[in-house]
Amino acid sequence: MFRTFILVGEIFGLLLVPVILVRKRHPVSAWAWALTVVFIPWLGALLFLVFGAQRIRRRLRRKLYHRSRFLKLWTTAAGVRKTGAESSAWAGMDAFALRVGGSPVSEGNELTFYFDGEEAFSAKRDAIRAAEKHVHVEYFILKDDATGAEFTDLLCEKARAGVAVRLLVDAVGARRAGRLLRRLRQAGGRAVEFLPMRLGGERFAPGLRNHRKILVCDGTTAFTGGLNVANEYVNRSSRFRFWRDTHARVRGPAVLALQRVFAEDWDFAANELISGNSYYPEPHANGRERVQVVWSGPDQENNATRETFFEAMTSARRRLWIATPYLVPDSALLMALRSAAVRGADVRILTQSWPPDHQIAYWAGRYFWEELLSSGVRIYEYGEGMMHAKVVLADGAWASMGTANLDVRSIRLNFEVNLNLHSRGAIEALETAFRRDLRASREVRLGAFRRRPWWEHFAENVCRLFSPLL
Repeated sequence: MFRTFILVGEIFGLLLVPVILVRKRHPVSAWAWALTVVFIPWLGALLFLVFGAQRIRRRLRRKLYHRSRFLKLWTTAAGVRKTGAESSAWAGMDAFALRVGGSPVSEGNELTFYFDGEEAFSAKRDAIRAAEKHVHVEYFILKDDATGAEFTDLLCEKARAGVAVRLLVDAVGARRAGRLLRRLRQAGGRAVEFLPMRLGGERFAPGLRNHRKILVCDGTTAFTGGLNVANEYVNRSSRFRFWRDTHARVRGPAVLALQRVFAEDWDFAANELISGNSYYPEPHANGRERVQVVWSGPDQENNATRETFFEAMTSARRRLWIATPYLVPDSALLMALRSAAVRGADVRILTQSWPPDHQIAYWAGRYFWEELLSSGVRIYEYGEGMMHAKVVLADGAWASMGTANLDVRSIRLNFEVNLNLHSRGAIEALETAFRRDLRASREVRLGAFRRRPWWEHFAENVCRLFSPLL
């Protein structure tokens, strides 16, 4: 009986192999899944059907309508242009990002960066309190703790005052926030889960997550970056000594692009088309920063996050500085990092140290350290707490910050949003923060790293096996 059960499982696995070859475009991932379903009967097939065979049946017509509608708005709005016209070597990044999935570059934005969660949440609370028409909120994680309850109470207060409040959370990241969502609905706001976890449902896709963090108030002020809504992000948790992140407040024309990203996700999750001039007001210049909003996800043919990261890595000549908590690059990005260092660029990667927030990602990332260090890449472990910032700085002329990590999940499976920055003031602010973080970090030396204990080697090799299956 047991042999029959195993034999049927092996046959079922073999039948799944053609499906895997069609679904998985990356050879390593296809091989990994094919071997898993064949040599681990039933369990391998179950894992593939739940995590590997995921596709999203988006309402493409409605999504295309959003795209054409917003592109028309952006190309005719004052202070916005399709591509940059600067003579610098990085001017072409504008057009490149536009082609792979970004908005046109917008002039006249005001940017404020926050490197501490408490300051960022204070600014967010002020923006929500000042909102008169609508508050749009999109987060990967919302926890039912003191911070989450306080944040939800403020949204409820605005909803009861007649402000249109829409809250979109990832069904996995906010899986324990049901009580908070119900409270907002009772107060008159709307709260929806992105890709809810319903077995057998049309959109059941536990591996595809909305990792975006967006707050838009009245279409004029927006926030995005690495911060979610929970105690640890505002240093109320004892798990980490300090939570180091990078978040930004945007005022100006670029807010409309972040509004567009929220509107597309809301339409997909809530089946509500957000329209009207009150949601998309005429953009006005608020500052001097040039900003390009780039969003990506598994619904794109070309992942905009991966493509812009790769282009930045291959274009950098003087320096390439990266802050990321999770360093699990695919083969192309790994080669781009090594090549940048070999050609003489100052390549530095700032990442988290022990204890990590996710063990598997931490050990999988360390697997690549020796290869990177051997190529001349310098790696630093942040020493004051949890390094959660997501920043790429290239040649002092271009930068990207937002929600995307330098890992396989962000560049293949997650829905992400980043701000590409083209003006000196914003780039200098991020470079100053990066230098400050380096002074609070420990540089990893190749010789010492090679002498690490055998069990660390083992943990790295085991955990990196999970990366192709993501």
